[in-house]
Amino acid sequence: MKKFLLLSAAFAMISGVYAKKVKVSVDMSGQTVDTSGVHVAGNFQGWSPNSTKLTLESGNIYSTYVDAPANQVMQFKFINGNGWSNSEGVPSLNQVGNQTNGGQNDNRWFYVDSISNDTSVIPAILFGGSAPAGKFAVRFAVDMQLQTVSSNGVHIAGSLQGWDPAATSMANLFDNNKVFEWIAYLDSATYQYKFINGNAWSGSESVPSACGVGNDLNRELAVSASAAYKVCFASCAACPSAPIPTYNATFVVDMLNNDCDGGFDSVSVAGGRAEITNWGNGVNLNKIGTTSIHGVTLRMDSGEFEFKFRFHKNGNTSWEGIANRKWILSKDDTLGLTCYNSSAPGPCIPKPAPSDVHFLVDLSNETPDGQGRVYVMGNFTTPNWQNGAIRLSPVAGKPGFYATTVNICPGSFAYKFVNGDSSVTASEENFNDTTQRACVVPNGVGGFNRTYTRISSSPVTLAYVFNTCNLADTTTTGLIEKNNLINNVKLYPNPSSSLVNIEFNDFAQSHNVIIMDIAGKTVATYNQIIDNNMVLNSKELSKGVHFVQITNNRGEAKTLKLIVQ
Repeated sequence: MKKFLLLSAAFAMISGVYAKKVKVSVDMSGQTVDTSGVHVAGNFQGWSPNSTKLTLESGNIYSTYVDAPANQVMQFKFINGNGWSNSEGVPSLNQVGNQTNGGQNDNRWFYVDSISNDTSVIPAILFGGSAPAGKFAVRFAVDMQLQTVSSNGVHIAGSLQGWDPAATSMANLFDNNKVFEWIAYLDSATYQYKFINGNAWSGSESVPSACGVGNDLNRELAVSASAAYKVCFASCAACPSAPIPTYNATFVVDMLNNDCDGGFDSVSVAGGRAEITNWGNGVNLNKIGTTSIHGVTLRMDSGEFEFKFRFHKNGNTSWEGIANRKWILSKDDTLGLTCYNSSAPGPCIPKPAPSDVHFLVDLSNETPDGQGRVYVMGNFTTPNWQNGAIRLSPVAGKPGFYATTVNICPGSFAYKFVNGDSSVTASEENFNDTTQRACVVPNGVGGFNRTYTRISSSPVTLAYVFNTCNLADTTTTGLIEKNNLINNVKLYPNPSSSLVNIEFNDFAQSHNVIIMDIAGKTVATYNQIIDNNMVLNSKELSKGVHFVQITNNRGEAKTLKLIVQ
């Protein structure tokens, strides 16, 4: 009655060098256990139904440890006894062959990775069931037929496994397709996740807005039953059978505010499409005439995708610190011009001369690093982020406070504070408290950055409580005190016939701006502005007198008169 081909006996004699320890468990609740015991048989031991016996661990849980080939799929079945006549019937959801891949194989499976030498653990699945008691089996499948699969394989990362892009490998169960799968055993809850082409966030898919949620556009799944889900990588549905329409996509970006310290060697675009190297080396842009604008035209598949601009200097690459840019390509099109490191439409506002920026962080509610390693890092240094992290010094008389002063050239920049080793992601601000994200923007790789735009060459102070949007107390630190909106808001030029700058200068978390005409009718509204300034295009307003009402999150308000010519 055995339904399996015996594999080479070599599988049964795999040395520890090529194998990994795997703990196999089964829950025999509701079963009358055979007098000969419970066994497991699989491709790791020659499919022998009576040679690998499980031991009663506790309650109704039986388990054992086996050696299985690393970087391969382990296939197996549980047997209530020691003969094939007593083998379990594996639910279709858990079978190697499933509707997700169209295969024919009724064994259970588990992908044995070799990330480390510790023991892999298969949860105690109910005998003949889909999942452990009280949990649900969710089979994730992603079709990679439109992608060049990374040599590091395909992974899944999300709230269901700690957002680690390298921890959860997916298995290609049949070599004649490019479907990668993973079975998770989950509680009833809602989860967010993404597929990764490779094992780093640089290979994460660009989830279309039609099926993405949150600022980072993650996939979301509400789990209340066992089920299987299959999609095309970076798509909301299955991969199309017909060729995807392609169009000319012209990327343009204004680099005016980043011509610092001798400029840069080149500018490129990279993103979640093969045409822009799947977040890899990227595609170089060309300088357009004598302008500060760089651009390139590429033939690309239609549909939605994400990307960012970068510049390169002396072998260092600097990424934009803002959220991933998104584009839905449905025709030959040119991207709306924006300034590098800014999501606001239009060209760059000329940056001011370099100025001192005082960084201060309050760690009094944290446990400061034992070696006093407190840093600020961002894309304002070369090299940027971790490799260019700048160490802060303790503030005299203010335990838990650290500060430094940096002369900064770029007009807009992203940054964050670090408590500990600057090369370890866990030391960085993570903003896990969702109520403390009004002052940050998603960085496109699962985290958040603080951002700032300099609008003058005057020194400024950026002082925050670590991991929050709360302002740090600068009293007695020798740094600039907190400003209020009423005394410091500026609006210029006024009168105006083009662009109007509004400087808030109050270090509030956010601002709301309402534009009213002379009759008091609202003609424009801008909410939750987290930068310290904004730009209005007065050409979009009728000529005459307008009133600009500004309110910050502290409840302070001020109304200014604007004359549009």
